[in-house]
Amino acid sequence: MSNLAVNGGSSLRTKPWPAWPPYTERERELLLTVLESYNWGGYPSPNFHAKRFAEEFAAYHGATYGICAANGTVTLEIALRALGVKAGDEVIVPATSWVATAACAVYLNAVPVFVDIRRDNFTIDHTKIEAAITAKTKAIIPVHLGSSIADMDAIMAIAEKHNLFVIEDCAHAHGAKVARPRRRLDRPPRQL
Repeated sequence: MSNLAVNGGSSLRTKPWPAWPPYTERERELLLTVLESYNWGGYPSPNFHAKRFAEEFAAYHGATYGICAANGTVTLEIALRALGVKAGDEVIVPATSWVATAACAVYLNAVPVFVDIRRDNFTIDHTKIEAAITAKTKAIIPVHLGSSIADMDAIMAIAEKHNLFVIEDCAHAHGAKVARPRRRLDRPPRQL
């Protein structure tokens, strides 16, 4: 460590980094098929690939419907609009997340209300949500950050108690599921 590569020492890595993003020949063919179709999406999407992706992605998550959108910010904004969130309404969001979580409310002239996060997994601290609720609060947007899952049981109970909408931001947790504790058996399992 006394003689770093930047100071003339030996380099740790001698090969160049691999190209990013990696892709297969099949992905290249599919991309060119869409590109050459001059039909890249939109809603309702006449593009077979976008429609198929939306359907398969929804099914993967156990959802009835799926819609392709430009990015996560747009999807959060669409969700707020669909729920009737308007100017002056408040939307509870975690204090640490990507800017989109709060920006989607700002785009509607609603007010993002920041709630602190948990130290153990960096998701919204459900024990601090109720203190942030006012008569103007319409929704809570918990973020499952870096594959850490927010305490949805507690958040849903708070939302139900206060008649609030919940929009889960799952951009960091596609396909994630909460492992429920196994039911206790009346007798010990048979040992093999």
